[in-house]
Amino acid sequence: MRPHPLPSFCIISGGHLKADLISGNTRQNMIENIKSGFVAGIMGYILFLGILLLTKFVSSIMQTDSNFITESTDFILPVIGFVLLFLIKFLENYKEA
Repeated sequence: MRPHPLPSFCIISGGHLKADLISGNTRQNMIENIKSGFVAGIMGYILFLGILLLTKFVSSIMQTDSNFITESTDFILPVIGFVLLFLIKFLENYKEA
């Protein structure tokens, strides 16, 4: 029988509680998966923010009566890019492990 792919902290079987310890290698793999996902998320945030600012800048150049103005929402919206790329990279690495 193959072990479950997700790390288990506690497994209830037959009414008994059995605690499984996470080995050092598994913990290191989890840390590496989270770290690579976080780096990919940062890159997604920067990419999304760059595209957003570039389009605002180009539109301000093309329109004669508008100014290039950044708002606080311009820095909150790229969080979508962070979350998406973090999840994609994290799940991709976790699938390989």
